[in-house]
Formats: sequence, structure tokens, C-alpha cells
Amino acid sequence: MISGLKRKAGTGLALCLLVGYAALAAAPAQASPASTIPPASTVSPVSTVSPASTVSPASTVSPASALPAGAKVLGPDHATTRLSITVTLRSRNPAGLARLAQQVSTPHNPAYRHFLRPAQVTARFGAPRAARLAVRAWLRSRGLRVGATLGDGLLIPASGPAGALERAFRTPIVRVRLASGRVAHANRRAATLPARLRPWVTAVVGLSNVVLPHSDLTAPARSARIARPASRAWHGRPARAATAIASAGPQPCPAVRRTQGAFTARQLAYAYQFRGLYRQGYLGGGVTIALFEQGNYANSDIAAYARCYGIRPWIRRVKVNGGTTIAASPDGTVEATGDIETVIGLAPRAHVLVYVAPATGGLATTLANYAAIVSQDRAQVVSSSYGYCEPVMVQGHVNVARIEATIFEEMAAQGQSMLAASGDAGSEACLQQLPPPSARPSQLANPGYYQLALGDPAGQPYVTAVGGTSITRLGSPPAQTTWNQSGPRHNGTGWPATFDGAGGRPRGYQGNWVGTGGISMFWPMPFWQQGFDTSGNSSGQPCGAAVGSYCREVPDVSALAACCAAAALHGYAVYGTAGGFQVKGWQPGGGTSLATPLWAALTALADQRVAGHRLGLLSPALYQVDRQDPSALTDVTRGNNNYLAAGGHPSNFTCSYGGVGRQPCYEATPGYDMATGLGSPVARQLAADLAALR
Repeated sequence: MISGLKRKAGTGLALCLLVGYAALAAAPAQASPASTIPPASTVSPVSTVSPASTVSPASTVSPASALPAGAKVLGPDHATTRLSITVTLRSRNPAGLARLAQQVSTPHNPAYRHFLRPAQVTARFGAPRAARLAVRAWLRSRGLRVGATLGDGLLIPASGPAGALERAFRTPIVRVRLASGRVAHANRRAATLPARLRPWVTAVVGLSNVVLPHSDLTAPARSARIARPASRAWHGRPARAATAIASAGPQPCPAVRRTQGAFTARQLAYAYQFRGLYRQGYLGGGVTIALFEQGNYANSDIAAYARCYGIRPWIRRVKVNGGTTIAASPDGTVEATGDIETVIGLAPRAHVLVYVAPATGGLATTLANYAAIVSQDRAQVVSSSYGYCEPVMVQGHVNVARIEATIFEEMAAQGQSMLAASGDAGSEACLQQLPPPSARPSQLANPGYYQLALGDPAGQPYVTAVGGTSITRLGSPPAQTTWNQSGPRHNGTGWPATFDGAGGRPRGYQGNWVGTGGISMFWPMPFWQQGFDTSGNSSGQPCGAAVGSYCREVPDVSALAACCAAAALHGYAVYGTAGGFQVKGWQPGGGTSLATPLWAALTALADQRVAGHRLGLLSPALYQVDRQDPSALTDVTRGNNNYLAAGGHPSNFTCSYGGVGRQPCYEATPGYDMATGLGSPVARQLAADLAALR
């Protein structure tokens, strides 16, 4: 995901598309331990992967928004300003939904891959029809426009003037200028509902948009040596021989091959052994991939990429909450463009649905976008490069995290493979939310800003989290290390905290350069992950897991994420001119936000091998395959994903490996690790193994 364009002075780096998380400033400055989260007993248990009993949702459906440091209230929101919200309902059988999602996703279970249709999920697990009708009627009675129910009967979108929302939920809504300069809106009191509706409403989301999915963009200097076409000849021929594509995949045109610091789709197909699937006729035909986006894209950019590779992809927009424009989402345009091009370059015959939602909608739009994907059920594979800082979700929006979990359980029940980028700030996933340099020294020194943390939804149990690697030598498989370009020389040595500019230290966050991984502070470890991490650094403390149990660990798998730094590491060849692209034309890109659509493309090819073209939730099958056939994944055993230097204050050199303490959290090790998960795909073998599971 892309937002907040920033030029890094003196780097001369080429474009990197990088994933990040919502502003931590929306939450209290220092993360609270799980035990301090206010308890309640109204949200569904999730079988073996539910949040620990000490981590439960707040008792209000929409708490008052905590304003971040540096925020200034500008006054009441204009009464006529139209806002969109999402009212979320309680499942009639949450435990049953969790149980079914687990059963259909678990190899060797009698229910494995016996998926349901959306209407069946709604009938069995959605809110009762009477509850849906009552909530919809009440919203209309308050002067709000009510949309079609989404999320298999659990989400009701609505919109209306700020004044009508204030009266409906009895809370003032104010305009707030954040330290970044963005003007947001926030509710100043907890929302209230009629007593007759409270048993079924779990949250009202959207009364505040202080928290948004967020990322950084490292843009190239305009003098950077990026391959640019001198004429239209670089576009390539619009139609290459079908036999050539079927035998080796799309063939790149000369211009993309000249792009410095970037691998072509053909090279990546060679590295990860997609070409073995192409030769067998698997190019994604009959499979649909949904891309979760909060930005639009230019048809001309996608057409230029397709002409270069000689492919004719099938791509359609699906507008959510009215969609958005390139002008309104220039940074999101970069993300959407990179996601689409990565998918069509590796799965050229898959159908691609781009779910486009406005970036300013915050959590309400996030839920609506995922809910539209699950309700329509048009895609077998779902890829998301957007996320939030998990501590932000747990402290201020825990109900939303639970609602997301329900949506992802529904995806699993329907056989949709949900993949999410782990993040790009190493084991300290919330570093993007550092306060501005003008903040007080006490704020800058607060170790809460430098804590170990994950992102959401990657940390969700019914999501396959995709981490990042660097390809140091192209091969099949390639030589890889953990993606870590931290440190002044982008060599993985880390940046010294505190980021206050004193003593030669950085002045603020340095950008997304490290694949995220670590331990969830919310979700216990799902059964399929248990026993794989033998490093000794697993813990049950952050999420308050039961004695003898551990918390969810991220990532599950990884792929190329490195990009274009002084270390001469290669990323993905991306073509873009619209929106936030500062360099126009072919350029390198990177981040786990591109590793994720690579895995989505592979999943589409693998889907072709199974009846119904649905593998469902990948994670349980991936761990099973890794145990039975290690040759299906390339284990990455070098590097670490710590963002901070050993001598910083604070530093996260607090892990032990092989009896040696004060090591970076977290290191790549033989087998599963919290740097690169199970490793990267050997596509041909992995697809065969996934299809063979019963």
C-alpha cells in the first residue's frame, strides 16, 4: 500500500512500493499489555484460534476517538458533510462458524474443502433476518441512506450528513487536524444505540477516520537511471504466439529487460519455478483473484505493461463505497498498479477484480471492502497489501479486529484463499507511526514507539501472512536472505534509536526497508502452526495465551520484497505514469506488498489443479506440505528482520539463539522462523502437493 510520498535525500533510490500501517498516533503513545484491555463477553469465541480470554472487546459499540499527540480540534464537523459508516452485527452461531472454517481448511478432516456458498453461510451464521431488518429500519428512520447488507449478513453500510449521524448515535463529531496535516473527523463520545438493538450490534465503524491504512513511498530522484522508452516500439507486439506463453509464460519486451534494479516477470517465474506450471498449461485460467485496494489505477499503465509482455489480461474494477479516483488517491494508485501488474505478469490468464475503495474511509471502508469480496464470492484468491498496526487495533478498535476475523472465517468457509502482506518495518511494525521530530523529547524517547509488534490483518489466524526476502543470486531456486535493508548503508545493520536526530541518530522513521514478522499480542497460535518454531523465542505472554500455549507468529511464507537500494538488490519491474509515480515508465518496486500478489498468482495457478478451483485457506495446508515435502518450499536461513541497531536506545537485540543472548529479534533459522516463515515457493512442486492433499 502506498501513501505519504516522501523523497529520501541523497539516496538516489528507485521506486519502492511498500506496505505499512495506520498511524499509531491514533492510539495512546505506549502500547498497553494485553491484561489492561477492557473486558467484555459479547464477541464470538473462535475455537482454537480465538483471542485469549483476557483480551476481549470493549463494551461500547463505538468508543470515543482518542486524539493523537499533536492533533488540534478545528471545531464541529459540517452538518452537511456526508460520512460513511458500517454497522456490524453479531453472528447467530460464531462458534459454529469458527469450527466450520477450521474443518474445511484442515487436511485429512472429513470436511476438508467442502466449502459453502455465501447464501449458506448467511443462513447458518449471519445475524437473524429480524435483527438485520430492525437495524436497517432504525438507520433509515434516522435519515441515513442504507446500503445492501454485506459480509454474509453481518455488515450494514450506511451514509448520511454528519449532523444526522451525530443525532442518531448521540455523539458530537468534530474536525481534527493531525500532526501530518491531514484533516480527519472523530466522535468525541461513545456512540449509543436503542436498547432493543444492542444485543445484535457489535460496532459502529466510521464515526472517526483518524486511523487509516498507511505506508511510505521511497521515490527515485528524477535523475535516477531508469529505463525509459524512446518511442512506442518498446510496447512489444499486442499478441504473441499462444504456444510461447503456454510453454514459458509471458515474454518481456526490451524496455523492461533494460530496467535497472528489477527482475522481469519471466525471471521471477524462473526463480520460483512457475514455468513448470506454465508448461503444464496452468496460467490461471478459470480462476479469479480479488485485489483489495484503496486507490484507483490508470488503464493506460496496465495496457502498456500488458503490451510489453504480449498478454491480454481480464481486469475489472469493483467500486466499494463509491470507489475513488487517481487524483484523490495518487499513492494508492502506485500500489494498485504494482499489485495488478505483478498478478497479470505471473498468472496472465487469471481474471482480476480490483476492489477499489476510498482511502479516506478508514476502518469503515476497510470492513466494507473485505465484506464486498466475501459477499460477492467472485474470487477464489484474495490479496491485500494494506494493514494497520496491531497495537492500534487491540487498544482502540478491538471490535473491528474481531469483525475482520469473522469475515476471514467466512472466506475460509467459502474456500477463498486470503493472503496479506506482513509489513515492511521489520519486527517493529509500528515504527511508521513515530511522532514528528517536533514532538517533545519525552515522546521521542518513549520505548513504546519501538516495541516489537505485528500488523493486522497479517496477524489474523485465518489469513496467510506473506513476508519478504532479498534475492542475492538469481537461480531456480534463487539464493535468498531475509529482506533487511535497514541501516545507513542499507545493509541490514539497523538504525540506532531513539530517532530524535541527536548524536548522529536518524531524525524520524527511515522508511520501509525490512520484512515484518514476530509474535501477535492478540491471537493465540493456531493449531496448524504449533511445533514449527524451534528457536525458543515463541511466547504466550503478548496475547495472554493459556499456560503452555503460544501466540500467533508471522509470517507464514515469504517471497521477493527487496528493492533498489545501494546494495544493488533487485525488485520487481513495474510500469507506471499516473498518480504518485514520480518517475514515469519502467522502474523497480518492492515490499511485501508485491510479494503478496506474487503468492496470489501462484495460488491461482495451483487452484486450477483442484475441483472447483478452490484451495481455501492456505496456511494449514502449507504447514502440512512443509512437514511432508520440504522440497516444496525453499528454506531461508540467513539474515534477520530487526529494524534497530544493536547500540540503539532502545534496541530489540533481546532474543536468544543457540544459547547466545542479546541477538536480534528475529533471525532466520533452519525451518520455520519469524523472519521468513516457512520460506519461499517452489511453485511447480508446491502446487502439486497442495492439490494432492485430502
